[in-house]
Formats: sequence, C-alpha cells, structure tokens
Amino acid sequence: MDTKKAYNYCIRLLAIGDRTSAEIILKLKQKNYTDDIIDEVVCKLKDYGYINDEKYIERWIKYKSNQPGMSKKTMYYKLIRKGLDKELLKCKFCEMPINDYDSALASAEKKLRSLKGDNKTNRIKLFSFLAGKGYSIDTCNKVIDELLEQD
Repeated sequence: MDTKKAYNYCIRLLAIGDRTSAEIILKLKQKNYTDDIIDEVVCKLKDYGYINDEKYIERWIKYKSNQPGMSKKTMYYKLIRKGLDKELLKCKFCEMPINDYDSALASAEKKLRSLKGDNKTNRIKLFSFLAGKGYSIDTCNKVIDELLEQD
C-alpha cells in the first residue's frame, strides 16, 4: 500500500513538472518512505519512462541555452544542485552546442541600455555583470569590445 501511495505521489509531482531521479528520491525521503519503497518507486518510474535524467538534462539545456544571461558554467552548476551525475553532465555538455558568446552578447546588450556614463565606467560595469553570470574572461572582453566599439 505504501508503494502505491508513494508512486501516486510521484506521479502528481511529475504532472507539475519534470524532476530528476535525485529530486524524486529527496521528496520521498521527506515524506519518510523507506529506502526499499523509494528504490521500487524510482525503478518503476524509470521503467515507464517518467523520469530519465539524460533527457531531463537535454531538455533543460536546450531551454536555458536560448535564454540570454545563462552561461554554460552556470547551467552546469545549477544541474549539479539538482543532484545529477557530474560525468553525465560533462558528456551532455560536450554533445550539445552551447554558444556562450551569443548569450553573453544578448545579455550585455540589454544591460548596456540601462547603463549611464562613459565607456570606461560601462566597461567595468558590463564586465562585472557578465563575470557574475559565469562567462569566461575572454568572452566578457570580446562582448564588451564589440558593444562599446559600436557606440
């Protein structure tokens, strides 16, 4: 009976949104289910294809990489916090094309519109902004050089 109750709870969670297997396990532990029940439910969910960490990573990266201001490094660490395997993440990040430059450029263009001041001040502010988003120093410098040359 507990297994069925735990399974139904997980189905309700998954109806709200995708979850990783680690997130499901954490939710079940918070509900004080035993390890045996948790293992059984997670296996069942994986067998039915309701949870699949690889597909979760792929969908998440595709969605987030189209949003300005999300660097590859930031995406990686956000996925680590979701309890995903580091090796699996490294593999998926190698497979999927993520263009940090385009994302940084779009984000910096938006930020530049709100900045007031001379080029030197804007350069410092933009660099701090982009570095804080997790972009590499090279990417930050290339983006800033391109944007401030246009002005």
